[in-house]
Amino acid sequence: MVEIVFFTSSPIKLAHARYLCRDFAVRIVGFREKTFGANYEEPRIYDRAELIERSYQDALQRWKNFVSKDGHKLFFIEDTSVIIEALSKEREVPGLDVKYWMKETQFAQLDETLRNMGNDRRCRVRSDLVLHLPPELQSKDSNDSYRIFTSFSFGNVVEYERDFETNLLYPWLDNKTFNKWFVPDGCQDPISLLPIEEADKHDFRARAFREMLGFLENRGEIRKRHTAPKQYQLEAAAPLFVICGPSCAGKTTMAEYLADSYGYYHIEASDFMYRSYYQRHGVSSTVPIGDFAEQALQDQPEIVAEQVLEDIRSNQPLATVITGFRSPKELTWFYEHYDGHQPIVPVYIDAKPKIRFERSCLRRRESTQDTLERFERRDLQQFSMGLGELAEAIQSDSIINEASTATFFSEFAARYLSEWPFPEGIEMNPLNAGDLEKLILTALLKQWSDRNYFTTTEIAHLINDKQPADQQRSKNNVSRYFNQRFYPYYEIKLFDGKRKYRLSNTGLGKAKLL
Repeated sequence: MVEIVFFTSSPIKLAHARYLCRDFAVRIVGFREKTFGANYEEPRIYDRAELIERSYQDALQRWKNFVSKDGHKLFFIEDTSVIIEALSKEREVPGLDVKYWMKETQFAQLDETLRNMGNDRRCRVRSDLVLHLPPELQSKDSNDSYRIFTSFSFGNVVEYERDFETNLLYPWLDNKTFNKWFVPDGCQDPISLLPIEEADKHDFRARAFREMLGFLENRGEIRKRHTAPKQYQLEAAAPLFVICGPSCAGKTTMAEYLADSYGYYHIEASDFMYRSYYQRHGVSSTVPIGDFAEQALQDQPEIVAEQVLEDIRSNQPLATVITGFRSPKELTWFYEHYDGHQPIVPVYIDAKPKIRFERSCLRRRESTQDTLERFERRDLQQFSMGLGELAEAIQSDSIINEASTATFFSEFAARYLSEWPFPEGIEMNPLNAGDLEKLILTALLKQWSDRNYFTTTEIAHLINDKQPADQQRSKNNVSRYFNQRFYPYYEIKLFDGKRKYRLSNTGLGKAKLL
């Protein structure tokens, strides 16, 4: 998979770029994810050619300082501008200044101005995508080291301002940028309120991205995604269990049993849903994760399954157990795209709501005690995501977990483990991880039983405890690791505005195998 770096400080623009590139085998990475260096400086000027040139040169210098001195590899920057026709007699208004203009402009003020000028509400939104050309992509007849791809969307300023929330899954359809006031031609509502299929038709960045991706595809740099044919080993392999069920039914308990007894790598799907949430809304967002997950599984059911599959391919475990799929569409997508050697075995685990609630009160996952009302509300939301349909789809592979843990394990083993060739446990597989990641995961594994959260400084101290002086790790390196991207291996919590971390269930699964 080809990596392309996007110079942007906006997680929303980064999420939008990943969405627009979803049909290609590319990994869109933010510059801050690639390196701890600052993003490029975008001067506040009104000449587009000068702005693009100065922005690109600043980004290129940072690229050479932090990533690639010879300018190889791919990166791009993007500039958005808005042109309101009635206001753009001498120059484009707000033009390139739209980000600052939106902060300074109230809708009532704009509406009054347009009505006093004859109420011409026509406008257009423009995107300029600037792709850095490594030497091998530069034309022999030109010294240009970048190429610009431009696209527009045409429409009108809304007649009246709406009160609505930013789209949970597609946060570029928001209530903060000009999108909240922009009604595309042929539509009645602002683009932020359109269904994603309709919004895609009027996406002002879409054509520029298509042209950039088409250019790179024609040059042989990237290719479209495709589903690899399934490959099966001749010998029977350990099954890949996909364990589903409502909260506190016993999914995690069974996954930990498989991990501890047979060397399975435990992947918890909700850890990847949290990562998708953080990528779009940030850690401090007040948007409920349950609401985000519900819309995500309705509109983009592969959002978690695709990340889980990428994690399996990256880590290459010998045996995997996945917990937490909520929708039959997730399971179907995973079936269709998994190309590994393990036969997939879905299992649905259930128990009466009263028993599950009692378990939720006993387990020490959070400091706040669960309530029956909150627990029942969570149940209803999970079933609205598709959990009920999932139960029906795999009802022949269901286990009722209402007795002792020993009975639970025994029934599962008798039904699913007796026919597979690992009576003594399968060979442990250390998985793939960088040196620093190994140190972080194993250091936090030692703290697992207390379920405490740690700052990056505290994690550095945990790593360096009992380490020789020449093997000490800098706190800055640990901070850089966590600041570059979101990982499914850690839970994040804010304490007085400061992020602290502990292992997630997926992180625990990986740490055990390390």
